[in-house]
Amino acid sequence: MNVLITLTTAGADTGPFNLYSNVDNYTTAFETNISKGILVAGYTSTIVPPGTTAIRVWSMGICANYVNITLTVPATTTTTTTAAASTTTTTTAAPSGTTTTTTTAASVPTTTTTTTPYVGPATTTTTTTSGGTTTTTSTSTSTTSTTTTSIFVSCEQWQNDTLAEATITYTPCGSGTPVSGYALATTSSVCAVYGSITVTVGGPLTLVGACSAPSTTTTTTTAAPSTTTTTTTAAPSTTTTTTTLVYYAFSLTSGGIDSATACADSSAAITLYGSNISFLSNATFYNDYTLLSPYDGSNLYYKNVANNEYVQISSIGSQTAGGSC
Repeated sequence: MNVLITLTTAGADTGPFNLYSNVDNYTTAFETNISKGILVAGYTSTIVPPGTTAIRVWSMGICANYVNITLTVPATTTTTTTAAASTTTTTTAAPSGTTTTTTTAASVPTTTTTTTPYVGPATTTTTTTSGGTTTTTSTSTSTTSTTTTSIFVSCEQWQNDTLAEATITYTPCGSGTPVSGYALATTSSVCAVYGSITVTVGGPLTLVGACSAPSTTTTTTTAAPSTTTTTTTAAPSTTTTTTTLVYYAFSLTSGGIDSATACADSSAAITLYGSNISFLSNATFYNDYTLLSPYDGSNLYYKNVANNEYVQISSIGSQTAGGSC
């Protein structure tokens, strides 16, 4: 409670004063050591206990006496104000300059979050939309055509070097028919169309090299003379071409404090991945073949057991040194 307390008269030897409330029968002072001059001039206390109807002003000096003052409650006026939308402006000084933020109370704040993903090897997508009606009339004579096709000549051999089977999905070279859920036994290998093999369970696999090109297929067709009229109404279509992600796997030692220590170790402990076929030309090494998780190399040295070369790899997977053992 806020109460204005005024002493109209006070003796010469009175003061300072303690203030008590009738709420606790004047037992504990809620304010102490208030001077006589302040009370005579009129003193407003902001900590009067709620429910107080009488205040005891007790002199604690040479003259120990008190007077009880009954509170007079003034008339109460209640005012209701409807405020229009307000605007608050906050300015914060920072080393780079001054930032000013303005918020309008009547508006709903909007927060926009922009996330920049890691960009791995480039992927190219081509979209083509077509439509319309085409009428074609053709007359042909007797023709014989021979076509020789060599399918899937770009072929890779992958090997399972792990201690357990790996379940893979791939397109066999020369077949063109995808195989799903194939169990590749330990230390076994398989030839797959370039970029078609994926590991669903187990792995990782090691890229051994290119497979032999499959045999070619020769087709000979003889057509009799004919006249053909074709009317085609094509709905809009969309063609999407996506460049396949290319990655390379390397079998490395566990890491040493210097190149000599790393080169002395001949046991492959980990498999890392890169976007360049050359071991010493990789800018960054990754934990997985999606090339999205850089390997924490802790600035240690690692040897590629396949070609007896070493690199130093930083905590963000970057190559900082390299050479031959």
